[in-house]
Amino acid sequence: MKIRVVRPKDFSQLRKLCDEHAALEEVTIADRDLSAQWNSAFFGSPAQLFGWVCDEGGNGPDPLRGYMTASIRLWTWSAKTHLYLDCIYLQPELRRSGIGRAMFRILVQFARESGCHEIQWRTLSSNETGIAFYRSLGAVPITDTMQWSQWSLSVD
Repeated sequence: MKIRVVRPKDFSQLRKLCDEHAALEEVTIADRDLSAQWNSAFFGSPAQLFGWVCDEGGNGPDPLRGYMTASIRLWTWSAKTHLYLDCIYLQPELRRSGIGRAMFRILVQFARESGCHEIQWRTLSSNETGIAFYRSLGAVPITDTMQWSQWSLSVD
């Protein structure tokens, strides 16, 4: 499995993965083509969204098997930047294979290179498997509600 930066030709497969991810969280994504918005967000100047995909790593057009996206945000009170992990998703058969850890290593490296000292994200409070995974990375919960828990991972 190869983890690489998202490319415009990935958008149709990325949309399918996003739909799978949304279904897992019991939500739906508006039924429209997001290619123009994604192109601007990923490849505009400056980029507003950063993304990586997992493919089979061959030379041909391989099916995408997972993705993650993040954005750089600024804290008002400290004026420090952090990386916000918007989405991370792997198809079920790839979970517990080490690919999620590899994705997080890439994310930590990107955060450091971008001058961020922390990565934050949220997950469904019912996502027990994901929460156990996040704890194994050294992440800590910073808020928790009935539906969502907010997580933080220091990259210093």
